[in-house]
Amino acid sequence: MKITRRQLRKIILEELNRTLGEGKCDKESGHKGCIEQDSKGKWRVISNKTGKYWPQTYDSKKDAEEGLDAYHA
Repeated sequence: MKITRRQLRKIILEELNRTLGEGKCDKESGHKGCIEQDSKGKWRVISNKTGKYWPQTYDSKKDAEEGLDAYHA
């Protein structure tokens, strides 16, 4: 059986997620990302994979939650 580089990467990432935890955000948030307010008062989504902010900013927490929900739809 031959495994492609992409398949091998997927296997490794799945194992790392299983071993180290699923992401940067806690599971209690109900999302696959975190939402927080930045120093300028804008709401931002933090990627659960990278731990970095999404480039988008939102005026309210609700808008950020809706953006995150739309991403995962």
